[in-house]
Amino acid sequence: VASRPEVDETRIGCGGLSLGGEMAMWLGAMDTRIAATVSSGFLTKMENLRKGHCMCWDFPGLQERYDFADIYSLISPRALQCQNGAKERLPGGFPVDLARETMAEIKRAYGAAGRESSARLAIHPGGHVFDVTAGVEFLDEALGP
Repeated sequence: VASRPEVDETRIGCGGLSLGGEMAMWLGAMDTRIAATVSSGFLTKMENLRKGHCMCWDFPGLQERYDFADIYSLISPRALQCQNGAKERLPGGFPVDLARETMAEIKRAYGAAGRESSARLAIHPGGHVFDVTAGVEFLDEALGP
């Protein structure tokens, strides 16, 4: 999108739910042109996803060296919102307690960059869904409406 004349390349954001939330995490971590990332339904720990969840996220050696907090931390100091639903019920899914624990680790990396407030966890009352209102508000704040 950065090559499009109508796009302000300083205001590019990405977002996704579930596998899309994972893809948003990787894109935000690996492409510094992404100024704001919303990852919904994917904030957890790798060990938790080994419990009845698809292993589509895994590849040899990944967990021996890293966890998802490390990957999300690569987005720092750019804006990050992770969303988790209070009623999340997927096997090996994304419970709020693990999301809070993982976000605390991410915030340490953001804090080292002096940008702790740029990483946020949004808990919504639903299940495995994207909170569109919270995501749009976050992107508007981070990128400008």
